[in-house]
Amino acid sequence: MASGWVAAACASWSGDAAGSPFVGDLRAAPGVPIDEIVVAPRGGARDFAAELEPRAAQSTVVYINFDGASLSYGLDDSTRNVTALEDQAGEFPDYGGSSQRAAVVQAVANDFAPYDVVLVEERPQGIDYTMALVGPNGVGSVLGVALLDCDNDSPNNIVFAFHHDGDGYSAGSQANTISQEVTHSFGLEHVDHAGDVMYPVSTGGDPLFMDACLPIVPADDVVCAAQHRRQCEPGYQNSFRELFDLLGPARSDDEPPVVYVSAPGDGDELATATPFDIIARAYDDHAVANVVLFVDDANIGSRMSAPYSWAVAGLDEGIYEVYAIAVDIAGNMTRSDTIELYVGVDNPSRKHGGCAWAPDASRAGVWCLPLLLVARRRRPKMASTGTRDAKAPAAC
Repeated sequence: MASGWVAAACASWSGDAAGSPFVGDLRAAPGVPIDEIVVAPRGGARDFAAELEPRAAQSTVVYINFDGASLSYGLDDSTRNVTALEDQAGEFPDYGGSSQRAAVVQAVANDFAPYDVVLVEERPQGIDYTMALVGPNGVGSVLGVALLDCDNDSPNNIVFAFHHDGDGYSAGSQANTISQEVTHSFGLEHVDHAGDVMYPVSTGGDPLFMDACLPIVPADDVVCAAQHRRQCEPGYQNSFRELFDLLGPARSDDEPPVVYVSAPGDGDELATATPFDIIARAYDDHAVANVVLFVDDANIGSRMSAPYSWAVAGLDEGIYEVYAIAVDIAGNMTRSDTIELYVGVDNPSRKHGGCAWAPDASRAGVWCLPLLLVARRRRPKMASTGTRDAKAPAAC
């Protein structure tokens, strides 16, 4: 087992903490009364943020995968669908619906709002990320499982939350499981307080990462001791401050997305009444919220996740202008360059290597009229705060 991957941690469910088994048949110790602990409010992170700088140039990315995956067994690697938990290798089922999905994601986002964490629902490309698989793959009373990865030594862990759409658990309870399993992959362990996300028994409330040194359970089996001692005395854990130490404080999102129409190409000639797809590409340093397609300034519809594709049954003869607008999760907006599609008509710039041929009235034959390459006049870009123009990659 690689360095840092030292133990498996599970979350269990019960309304009665004293009778809720989890790993090793351990039973939860009596909860610490809420009124004996100073609980940081959800906005309290801003007071502590001034003490810290973001830990890395890239935010920590958590991919919440509701769509299932085919997993192989080996050292954890989310980028290749490899899990170090042998009993989870194989086909992991999808979430099975959408009625709770948005609310679950929002609840997880609330848990991690104070920290420099980006949540996505589409698989990232070319970067490290933790993948949380959400689907009905559990056994018995255990609601989730993850490897304890001290100090997030391996940035590409896979964790599991055994929930499905309409399984009887609220969106907040499902989010509690997801957040706890993700945080185990950062090296945080169970604590003995029902108000903390890291409490081993989900009680159906709205826990948060508490700014308090709470006893770790089981007390005789602390794994990531060095990590916890940076904030607390031995045997205790401050979930709130450990996450700040590991992840850094949340950063403002004022960078607009990048968007362009990738297919068809600018100037392409298409046959009338022939089906085709219009495809846009959009990227953001945090996450894209949606992409809207426009044809001749008419709103054709939006897509909230990649691939951003629109099926076209066929167009009448004419020249059409197409562009897309992307909006990120902070509301920043970008309009793409406009492309032109020639449907049932010729694109004059694509004839005979750039020459237009016309009859010569004064003599027999034809002559070549060179076409001057001029910048096509575009419609004015959208005038709004936080916008920018994005150019598609050059194509021949």
